[in-house]
Amino acid sequence: MLKTEILDVVVVGAGWAGLAAAKTRHQLHPEESLAVFDSAATLGGTWAKHRLYTGLKTNNMLGTYQYPDFPMDTETYGVKPGQHIPGQIVHRYLETYAQHFDIYDKIRFEHKVETAEHQENGGWVLTVRDIKAGDSIKIKAKRLVLATGLTSEPFLPIFQGQGDFGAPIFHAKELRNHEDTYGRAKSVTVFGGTKSAWDMVYLYATKGIRVNWVIRESGHGPSWNAPPYVTPLKKWLEKLAHIRMLTWFSPCSWGAADGYVKTRNFYHGTFIGRAIVDKFWSILGNDVITLNKYDSHSETAKLKPWSNAMFVATSIGILNYEKDFFEVVKEGLVKIHIADVERLSKQTVHLSDGTALHTDVLCCATGWKHVPPIRFLPEGITEDIGMPHTPSPNSFPYASILDQVDKEIFDKFPRLKDQPIQKVQNSKYHTLLEDKGLSSNDDITPSTELTPYTLYHFIIPPSSHFLKTRDIAFVGMVVNFSHPMVSHVQSLWMNAFFDDMIPSLPRNPSPEFVSRFQHEAVLHSRFGKWRYPSGFGHSFPDFVFDAVPYLDLLLKDLGLPIYRKNGVLAEMTDPYGPEDYTTVVDEWKAKQVEPEAPCLGLSEEEHDALITKRNRLTSHTISIPQDAFKTQISIPKGYYTLLATFVFAQSEAGTAVCISPDGVLLTCAHCVAEEPSELTAHTSYILLSSHGNVVSAKVVAWDPIRDLALLQIDKAERLRRPFPCARLATSPPKFNTELLCIGHPGSEDLEAEHSGVKTDYDTLVLTEGDFPWSR
Repeated sequence: MLKTEILDVVVVGAGWAGLAAAKTRHQLHPEESLAVFDSAATLGGTWAKHRLYTGLKTNNMLGTYQYPDFPMDTETYGVKPGQHIPGQIVHRYLETYAQHFDIYDKIRFEHKVETAEHQENGGWVLTVRDIKAGDSIKIKAKRLVLATGLTSEPFLPIFQGQGDFGAPIFHAKELRNHEDTYGRAKSVTVFGGTKSAWDMVYLYATKGIRVNWVIRESGHGPSWNAPPYVTPLKKWLEKLAHIRMLTWFSPCSWGAADGYVKTRNFYHGTFIGRAIVDKFWSILGNDVITLNKYDSHSETAKLKPWSNAMFVATSIGILNYEKDFFEVVKEGLVKIHIADVERLSKQTVHLSDGTALHTDVLCCATGWKHVPPIRFLPEGITEDIGMPHTPSPNSFPYASILDQVDKEIFDKFPRLKDQPIQKVQNSKYHTLLEDKGLSSNDDITPSTELTPYTLYHFIIPPSSHFLKTRDIAFVGMVVNFSHPMVSHVQSLWMNAFFDDMIPSLPRNPSPEFVSRFQHEAVLHSRFGKWRYPSGFGHSFPDFVFDAVPYLDLLLKDLGLPIYRKNGVLAEMTDPYGPEDYTTVVDEWKAKQVEPEAPCLGLSEEEHDALITKRNRLTSHTISIPQDAFKTQISIPKGYYTLLATFVFAQSEAGTAVCISPDGVLLTCAHCVAEEPSELTAHTSYILLSSHGNVVSAKVVAWDPIRDLALLQIDKAERLRRPFPCARLATSPPKFNTELLCIGHPGSEDLEAEHSGVKTDYDTLVLTEGDFPWSR
């Protein structure tokens, strides 16, 4: 009999998405038992140690590939602005993140989830194999989070004649294990046209090794790869995709979530608008082609993309190399062959055009199996939970729903009726395993016909049953340029769903609601088939310019602001990034309701002051300036948050800051009492959070010499533990340390003896300065 363990939450996968899911759940529910299972020996998923080959870097540059609430700063990690991030730095960052948020010790490495059986009354029974020990355990979990990602399981075909080849054959995922070939191989063959293939070509060629690069004549062709800065204005590519006004040029089935419905209707519903949209994508694509100078050499000309830039999504990579990739090709060590692989013989790759390539290594960039290798029980449940499965006339999504959503998509976005021929401009296109010399023994391959992931908001099953049980969610089953940012917000939405705190998702839905619920799930999953036919939209959510409205969609459900810039112009033109979603978890916590609101017990004058202050707090918002934010994020153990700030609800000014998730407030002694006798007269104090929520706090320490006092929140309105807090520094500030100060200064209209006297003070004020002296 297997050993059995009971857990509140199980997360499968310790990559970007799994860590975000675990961190957010632990942050909001530290009392719950939690475990993260990963089959690898280290965390990171794509960025785990066993996958970090020499030279691996992110496509993104510093600042756009980080969690919103845990910035990657130059001082700590050594990566400078404008640089791509080395793989080992990404791994170190993820380790630090897990340690900082106290989830590292909850990760169980080399543990593979093999089966997951749903229980009739909710919850899951998992069979987990301990790879190192060689045995299995049984886990009973109240909730299951799938965060296995879409690039965990490599697909490597079987080549005809493979047994006679007599040389290494490996997938790009295994490159780290074959780095010894750098020193002994004289000639290598790289098979594939994706960014992984480009990386392997570059690595071998820059080491002086001759490379034969085979790109399928019957495939998608070479992938799009752009310089980091594009368009005539030389804009940062990953930021370009997050400028709100540019997202309007992308047809998007969830685009209305951003509130610019009329603008989107113009661009996609009118002839003039569609002409503008086509021009935008033409300029973007032609700019990349011009910058890369494909036609400047006979070999680089073979790398010109075969697909329309509008339809590729994340199949576009970024040229993140030390040397100019195209110059490396022109040097003569790289020979590009547009042909199919027909068979192998002894150290030879035979192509469909009759060419025979002698080679010491065959490196393959042949794709991934996007379905996690977990057996879900009872049989047939994969359909109910929205997982890919073999389509049939009686399986969900039903043909009638597909016909309905197809009509809806084409009516709203007529441009999508004009699809690229055979996914690319290639009349010879067919799937990989239709090639003459390739086969597979795998049950599921990239060529297997499956339904796409069909999940509501790409997170939860489109099933009324799982609306009731609320015990499974998917995080990170999307691909885009903003994966950490999306995983962060998805994780918060997931927690709200588990906690039954999304008003638009009833636990006991009506049949009419279920119909709408399922329709929306099918609409968004089906949309990818037509929007990104040259990418992976037919299999899973794959998008680039649609990430900002997707985050809007999730934040709207949570009741959080979607417009997070300072002003209308900035909202349209400033790119969104991780810094714009830094406080979403704290904002969510600030909205929650504590069962017992504080009994005010204020005088009429104090009550009026409270109402006045609350009205002023809630009538406008303040945000940390961008330059100050960059300074603050270098502070060890976290940065200051406005949500940890409280003001006294008395007539005089007074500010307190929460320094503990248990609700301990630090303030000045004189804000509490001028004399010891006043402490006995006031047993509790009423304060307002920066969002206008009322709390009651008792004095636990009072030091008039140092002018410091500590209070403990004992009752709260719409706030609950863990409270938003700012951590105290562990060392004194250095001379000239930059400071960001927040406080509630004297405000004469609240303090003056006569009403109507005004000053320029707001209820909360931010100031910047320097620490003026050192000891």
